[in-house]
Amino acid sequence: MTSLLLLFGMFYAACGLVLSLAMNVTSFTSVKLGDSILFPALTWGIFPAFLAVILISISERKRPRSANHEIDEWELVSAGCPTLMKRIFWTCFAYAWVTGMALAILTHEPNLILRCISAFWMTFYALGLAVITAAYLRRRAPQ
Repeated sequence: MTSLLLLFGMFYAACGLVLSLAMNVTSFTSVKLGDSILFPALTWGIFPAFLAVILISISERKRPRSANHEIDEWELVSAGCPTLMKRIFWTCFAYAWVTGMALAILTHEPNLILRCISAFWMTFYALGLAVITAAYLRRRAPQ
């Protein structure tokens, strides 16, 4: 049952990431997407993806560890995550930070707000996808 939930979480986060990327790419055109149903759906959709990250973090923290070992939360939840997924997350994170700075400086460009918000969506969905995939791969690994 847990594997099925993790697969659903991976699918959910991957769909959110793809739709966020599509919104971000579209924001470079003159197409106005502010009234699209995708805007509120993707905004509220990051919460279940991030909730999965929090729940996985809590469940991994409860596992027994050696007493003299310092626990790094990021390594704990991303253990077993493919390197490509980690790079996708960090790329989205850097891109969201840069576009956030651009929003603070260049507020007159059309679609800049949508571009910045979709970059933050991509970051949350990429984080959810990386952590859920890592949890799924750890669960499937032989003990």
